[in-house]
Amino acid sequence: MRNAILAGAVTLGLFFVGVAALAQSPGIEFRDGAFRVKGWQAPHLEPSGGWGSVFLVYAGAGKVPPLLGSYAVESGTLVFHPRYPVAGGVHYHAVFRASSGALITEEFDGPARATISVARVEQVYPSADILPSNLLRLYIVFSAPMSRGEAAHIHVEDDKGKELPDELLPGQELWDPSFRRLTMTFDPGRIKRGLTSNRTIGPPITEGKHYKLVIDAGWPDARGVPMAQGFSRTFVGGPPQRTPPDIEKWNITSPARGTMSALVVDFPNPMNYALLLKMIRVARGQAMVAGSVALDRHESEWRFTPDTPWVPGAYQLVIDTAIEDLAGNHIGAAFDIDIFDKVSKTLDRKSVTIPFAIR
Repeated sequence: MRNAILAGAVTLGLFFVGVAALAQSPGIEFRDGAFRVKGWQAPHLEPSGGWGSVFLVYAGAGKVPPLLGSYAVESGTLVFHPRYPVAGGVHYHAVFRASSGALITEEFDGPARATISVARVEQVYPSADILPSNLLRLYIVFSAPMSRGEAAHIHVEDDKGKELPDELLPGQELWDPSFRRLTMTFDPGRIKRGLTSNRTIGPPITEGKHYKLVIDAGWPDARGVPMAQGFSRTFVGGPPQRTPPDIEKWNITSPARGTMSALVVDFPNPMNYALLLKMIRVARGQAMVAGSVALDRHESEWRFTPDTPWVPGAYQLVIDTAIEDLAGNHIGAAFDIDIFDKVSKTLDRKSVTIPFAIR
């Protein structure tokens, strides 16, 4: 009887071991943006061939290279984090080589491809209708993150609707970290007098002529969905700006003590939109005053609203000398310098200050 009980216990034990083994059979899952090998205790040290020798993830069909990414062992689980998020409408398959040599494969579909258009152009800077004939940069602000490498969707046309293909530098897309603000540069070789392009082709913008900026609705956002609508705006070429910004001509209007009214700085000419947001600060003694910046009057007015009410006393406006006007002139130096002058290869970055008081 005792032997029968022992035999039954052994049989039952083997049954539970078998169930546990089945429960721990390796598999692959996709969770929280990463591919994970479940049911397998990853060793602390990776194999001599690296984790890629046992676990790879592919996107698409046919002979494609494995996805780029990084591996990690998290709570004993081998995890692959793809470098880029999985894309909508793309099929993935993951392959894990078990210690027995068996290949375990799982198939995954990316999220459903987005189809609703939400992105649009919110604003283009400079925002004025008359722009200097030596305008250096355009800033295009979108309502949502956009795809890169799509600047071919930007067109500059003359007053007859003819496209002017050589206005902006090709391939010079500069994006902010959110991929919502794009900086495009007009050809500097056509702006600086004395250079071959300027003499043979002329400046990108001619004073007195009318132009139209067009941005196609087909520009895809970061999800690959075209914009909700296109954008167009007309402007006229104005006189060139060749004189560097002069802070002596800036007008400061100080707010009253105890208020949170804006400190206002007026410029004789519009300034560079993006640089105005980060190259002017307010200081009280050695400490910077916290607050928010807004622009008005086509970027010829800078407004600073403090986070707390103004305290009476002496203040300073701290200005980075690299701040620019619309033509790329910065404090102390014109962009359109004589080409025979010696030009420093590095920009001398420093600050100048303008004192003001809160009474």
